[in-house]
Amino acid sequence: MAEENRGHGFLTGLIIGGVIGAALTFWLVERMGQPGRRGVGVGSRAGELASYIKDEVFGRAKELIRRTIEEGSETARKTRSDLEERLKKESEE
Repeated sequence: MAEENRGHGFLTGLIIGGVIGAALTFWLVERMGQPGRRGVGVGSRAGELASYIKDEVFGRAKELIRRTIEEGSETARKTRSDLEERLKKESEE
């Protein structure tokens, strides 16, 4: 019985995820659209959507990752310096 419930839960999640993904795609396509452009092919719109996602979403993610790595490196340098000072003080005592 428990396995049967998990199967229904997975199927429900799959359907909900598909609906959300489709809605998000339509929303992004409409957001990118320009007034007065009618009859543009699906392939062209898909290419524009892919370009938009690459530039906006991945560009922002890349910048966020770069800043996070820089902050992590700076924190590691500071922590190492602090630990070296502590060890030096302890060894002098």
